[in-house]
Amino acid sequence: MRYFEDIALETKRTIGDYTFTQAEMIHFAQEFDPQPFHIDPEAALASPFRGLVASGWHTVAIWMKLMVADRILAHSRGERAAFGPSPGFRDLKWLKPVHAGDTLTYSTMATQKTELKTRPHWGLIGSHNEAVNQNGEVAMSFLGQVLCMRRPAGTAP
Repeated sequence: MRYFEDIALETKRTIGDYTFTQAEMIHFAQEFDPQPFHIDPEAALASPFRGLVASGWHTVAIWMKLMVADRILAHSRGERAAFGPSPGFRDLKWLKPVHAGDTLTYSTMATQKTELKTRPHWGLIGSHNEAVNQNGEVAMSFLGQVLCMRRPAGTAP
């Protein structure tokens, strides 16, 4: 088990790649973000994007999917971290539009650790998370937070 004290700062880790398809982009947007430039290829031509683009929420949802898959894989290797819930995120940015056929590489990096006085058995891990397209451009980024259990007294590292 990896605890709060075991989490290394400033180590960027790739959690996966994802290629967006037009059909999937439209399906997601019809359900969750039905703006014309996400669901109608013809209407999207007249948008500032000059073509169909993925919903920003779709790009974030894929980050979550890959993060959960990465944690399940780590658990299967015996590298499970004692993460709890997330109290939220901030500074979400959609910096480059995502088009059908684009492949985003998602990553995370712990950037800060805060000991919690009100919850002494937990610490708060701050992270920088991003998705970079095949051209090396950051398409999406945000700062995340997650609670992580502190090492129990008497437990060896």
